[in-house]
Amino acid sequence: MMFRIENLHVHYGLSHVIQGISIEARPGEIVGIFGRNGVGKTTLMKTIAGWVGPSGGEISLDGTRLDGLAPDRICRHGVGFVPEDRRIFPGLSVEENLKLGLMQRSGRSRAEEKAEIDLIYDRMPRLAERRRQAGTTLSGGEQQMLAMARVMVGRPQLALIDEPSEGLAPMIVADIFAIIKEMKASGAIVLLVEQNVNGALAVADRFYAIERGAVVLAGDAKDSADKARLMDAIAV
Repeated sequence: MMFRIENLHVHYGLSHVIQGISIEARPGEIVGIFGRNGVGKTTLMKTIAGWVGPSGGEISLDGTRLDGLAPDRICRHGVGFVPEDRRIFPGLSVEENLKLGLMQRSGRSRAEEKAEIDLIYDRMPRLAERRRQAGTTLSGGEQQMLAMARVMVGRPQLALIDEPSEGLAPMIVADIFAIIKEMKASGAIVLLVEQNVNGALAVADRFYAIERGAVVLAGDAKDSADKARLMDAIAV
């Protein structure tokens, strides 16, 4: 299985936000997407998820074209998205939010679905304690965990994670990065947009740096020379 983006272009009106980006990733790989604010990172993630329509290029997962599909169909092809604003559904409890994540993959029995949620509760006891609580009343860190868990229960082939550590306490950030490593261990492809560059590089395998809507650097997250080039590329 392979995830590929080839010569992707995205416009917002007359603004050419994504300008010919090409990237690829394999199962069990965390790929960091770095760059200064406003260079197109979040637009890239939203385009993969189907929230924004591309104006050119191809996006494929395991040979299936995703570009142009509706978000729900992309989700059912095995793509989970943790957006920057988390998108916890108002009026729904923690458990009801989790059950929405089960819709990513059909064909499982109720017993299997319950087992998936129980695994989440074992991994994230804070969510278990608050399972009947409205998701939007959780703390910022708990909402981030819920957003991650909602994707995890669907066992995605591709997980898109946008700025998961923003505004969170260091202890919560460490747990979030541990969860991302668990996604990798499960065989998922993880695309990670993150301003905490050092934290992201500690879990990533490879990275791409974006500037003005284009890839300006690709490298090995464990290679010191590549990391130095990355820091130069994204320096303000």
